[in-house]
Amino acid sequence: MKFLVPIDGSQASENALAKALTFANPLKAEIVLLTVVEPLSSYIPEVMLPTGDWVGWRGLPDIELERKILSAGQALLQKAQDTCQAAQMDSRTRLETGQPRDVICYVAKEESPDLVIVGSRGLGSVERLMLGSVSDYVVHHCASPVLVVR
Repeated sequence: MKFLVPIDGSQASENALAKALTFANPLKAEIVLLTVVEPLSSYIPEVMLPTGDWVGWRGLPDIELERKILSAGQALLQKAQDTCQAAQMDSRTRLETGQPRDVICYVAKEESPDLVIVGSRGLGSVERLMLGSVSDYVVHHCASPVLVVR
């Protein structure tokens, strides 16, 4: 048995990991911990120049910033893996780059987990409409069963 647990450092993802450990322990299931790092272009938006041209980050790579972002993602995974080890559960990690909602669904298709366990940030209807919800997207687009934990 295998569970996929996306980790983003939020309390919601910590709750999802705790729930995964509760389910996985009696089943001796493997837990796949996933952290998705968004590309730099997601952090720095394109801007319109007075000429009407759009200028984006794409042409200006910052290797040091990328390294820091990837290092932060790896630190999140290490903390989660330490939690799994303390509970004497088998786990492995995956650090991926992209849009979290799409990558979670892609990794779920690749890994074929028995269950994807995601945290819910508890956005209200207005925030969800404006920002979108990763957990909502995963519920509707993931090939595997999904459990949303609050």
